Amino acid sequence: MTLNDAAMIVSIAAACGGAFYKACLAPLRESINRLAKLIDEQSKMISSDRVKIAEIEQSCRSAHHRIDRLDNLMDGR
Repeated sequence: MTLNDAAMIVSIAAACGGAFYKACLAPLRESINRLAKLIDEQSKMISSDRVKIAEIEQSCRSAHHRIDRLDNLMDGR
């Protein structure tokens, strides 16, 4: 094998690698980045929802205590 043959093989391999990257890997990389961004957004929303649910649960407990007190007052009449 001559130096020209080796250079030609390396050039062809590089061209094939570049084409493979452009056709397959670049779109996959972009899709993965978009998915990661969506997952981050979902995580933030879930975290926010957990806080809201905890606040609602506390409010419900408070309301139940008030209702129980009213029931006890009404029963005492």
